[in-house]
Amino acid sequence: MNKNIEKIITFLVLLGLVSGIYNLDMDNLWSIQHNWLSYIGFIIFIAYLVYSVKKAAKIQDQKNL
Repeated sequence: MNKNIEKIITFLVLLGLVSGIYNLDMDNLWSIQHNWLSYIGFIIFIAYLVYSVKKAAKIQDQKNL
């Protein structure tokens, strides 16, 4: 993937995570009706984190060979 596109995607994922944390309603923490956007932002962040770690491990393996 193009490095500029990766930077944009990373920025958007982190922006979504920060927005989700900022908009999290602590009074109704487990309510999906109130915090659905926060939950989606957190799930996207976790998925992107897993993708990034797998990609970094793949690059590291290629460098070691």
